[in-house]
Amino acid sequence: MPTAPTRIPTVFHEDISLSRQSLSKIVKAVFDNPNLYAVSQTERREIFSKSTSLGTNYIKAMPYYARGCGFIGQKYEITPFGAFAFRCDEQFDLVNTQWLMHYHMSAPHGPGPTFWNQVVTKLFFSGNMFSKEDVSDFIGNYIFHSENKVISARKVQSTATKLLNAYTNSEGLGKLKILIATDSGRFRVQSPVIPSAWVIGYALLDFWKTQYPDRIGVSLDVLMNSGFPQLFLMAKSDLDEVLRMMQENQYVDVHRTAPPFQVMLLRQDQESILEKIYGSN
Repeated sequence: MPTAPTRIPTVFHEDISLSRQSLSKIVKAVFDNPNLYAVSQTERREIFSKSTSLGTNYIKAMPYYARGCGFIGQKYEITPFGAFAFRCDEQFDLVNTQWLMHYHMSAPHGPGPTFWNQVVTKLFFSGNMFSKEDVSDFIGNYIFHSENKVISARKVQSTATKLLNAYTNSEGLGKLKILIATDSGRFRVQSPVIPSAWVIGYALLDFWKTQYPDRIGVSLDVLMNSGFPQLFLMAKSDLDEVLRMMQENQYVDVHRTAPPFQVMLLRQDQESILEKIYGSN
């Protein structure tokens, strides 16, 4: 049975916001140093420092961001997504790359921190408005009730700021246009352009692998209510369109003869989808 990836910790960011340029330097350093898992943390940080010229806090935070965004694994290995994205989109500037970064940070099984999924699925719906304090309170309450931990107000506020910065800064995931900061200092969730159907198809196979590891079929209603569509701010019609495309390409079969409609998994081949997203080269 596939296991969910080990999650990055709640307060991982060292007061540093998501920076795609810095992430690219970290991923290149991992490419160039394939044995990072075998060395001590001190040696690893020295390697990152020499390879990237990033500051001390960036050296601590960016490998966590790289893992949370799905580029590297917990043993500092490049993931298939990381390899395709770095080769074809070195600065992670493409909208498709940024949607997959968002997906990995937000997936219920990780590798992003647990609170990230909760904020996205509970607060990110079109037209919703909230303040930074609302997000801080949400994160603090979630960590207290789910992990029985109390995190200092300063750390919770900083964590909320870094999440909001990730979606509003052009250096982060701003191209997705999920959030906009209003003149009143609050944040409004927009109706972003739904990503490429292949991006959602890749994410669906990843989601299925950990959420339904022993099943070849689930009902469409179960999938619709699983939290998966909410990660992409999708309506049912959007998911139907993705499933139709995946059925045409023989990744799934959708049985609509009589309710409850069933989605049947035919192949679990994420790399072939990455080729469609980025091109075979």
